[in-house]
Amino acid sequence: MNKFVAAAFAAFLAAAAFGAEWTEYENSLVGGVLQIRLESRSQKDERAALDWLAQKRADFFSSIKEGQVCDEARLAYENLFVVEQYHYMWELDATAKANDKFILDQFQKTAAWNDSHPVDSRNQWYSLSAYEVINTAMPLMKYSKKISFGLEEKKVYDSLIAAKCDKGLLYINAGLWYAFAPAIGGGSDSKAKDYFSFAAQNGPSDYEKFFGWAYLSQMEFKRGNLDACLKLLDRADAISPSNIYTDFVRRVNKAGCDIFEYADDKDKVMSKVNKYYGKK
Repeated sequence: MNKFVAAAFAAFLAAAAFGAEWTEYENSLVGGVLQIRLESRSQKDERAALDWLAQKRADFFSSIKEGQVCDEARLAYENLFVVEQYHYMWELDATAKANDKFILDQFQKTAAWNDSHPVDSRNQWYSLSAYEVINTAMPLMKYSKKISFGLEEKKVYDSLIAAKCDKGLLYINAGLWYAFAPAIGGGSDSKAKDYFSFAAQNGPSDYEKFFGWAYLSQMEFKRGNLDACLKLLDRADAISPSNIYTDFVRRVNKAGCDIFEYADDKDKVMSKVNKYYGKK
């Protein structure tokens, strides 16, 4: 890519940070969805969380004031619900074909919207929700597609951060990108740690702070800083005392693994966890 094209492309991506503005009401509903996502972690198990989320999703959309939400915002809320629901479906059965269809259907819906709405016209919240869907569907794609979408995702995150976007969800998702990507492909534990720290300290929602602290704890675990890891998990617990997620993270950590490894190879990590706790 020559310098002129690179500069033009960077300017184009930076423009993505200044897409369509939503109303105060539309923005407030994002916070409502994030709070529901956080509270799902306080249900007794994955099945209960999935059933609870389905009801909360129905209640949420039925409560929206008629004519007060644009199509883009509605799709963004849907994206955020679908990704959270898919995570529990994956936990219950990572190989179920119905799970693949569930997330790929949402991917197609999001892709159709993106095809008809230029990057620079999209709202920041929508863009973040769309890349959550894309990123979640990526393991089901061919390798070339994974690389293409992964690089596209990074460029959008980087452009939003460069434009001083202060949404904690951006820093959580960008941090996850840098935590999972190999160093040769642009991954960086240092950047991941900085971004999780930003989300934890600046939120503003409890969801963003909770996962900021939780993921930051795993960066400390990877560095061998076990005391720091536990203290950061305690900070997450202070935000959501009844959650079951941090208990699971501690369980995985005691078996010598981190939550990123679990997401990357669930079976391998659970084999180690079960062996550690004496289960066959």
